[in-house]
Amino acid sequence: MQDHIADFNLGDTIQGQNDSSVDINTSLDGREYTFPVSEAVASGAGMSNRTVGRRVVARVLRNKTGGTLAAGEIVVVDLDGGHAGLGTADAKSSAGDRCCLVVDPSLGSDTVAANDLFYGIVKGPTKIKQPASAVSLTAGGQVRAGAGGRLASVTEATLAHQVASLGTVVKDDNTNNGLVEVELNPQWV
Repeated sequence: MQDHIADFNLGDTIQGQNDSSVDINTSLDGREYTFPVSEAVASGAGMSNRTVGRRVVARVLRNKTGGTLAAGEIVVVDLDGGHAGLGTADAKSSAGDRCCLVVDPSLGSDTVAANDLFYGIVKGPTKIKQPASAVSLTAGGQVRAGAGGRLASVTEATLAHQVASLGTVVKDDNTNNGLVEVELNPQWV
């Protein structure tokens, strides 16, 4: 996909409902864009400078999880809704979920309110949130969706059960609740 003029920037969200609690901006749901990683995006996401000049693919998602979302959390995409559902974040991931995207890490400390629109990272360099009790990760290891919208490592045991990998760890990490730098390349996309 070529770069397009996006409806809003990485690190931003837009209102998804009006004062009458009716969904607005529905034409944006599921749109996909390719963004170059600029110094500002890399800095906002806390990624290393080696990502500058690379590209990320991001999809506009509507937060239908019923709560707020934070940068780097993993969300499940609504496949029951068919093609239209590809623009809906149904819930934070549970262990073993397959059809997941990552909440834009460029949000920093900002959150995504219920029903608002945000970018879910589909592919490319990004950061994913560690659980409260960090998983010990080494560079080159694979990660998958874990409980509570956090990552889990892909072990030989989980590979035997055909659990989909979300991507590859870029550098060692074992920080509780921290964001882990990964190369996102989910198997289901």
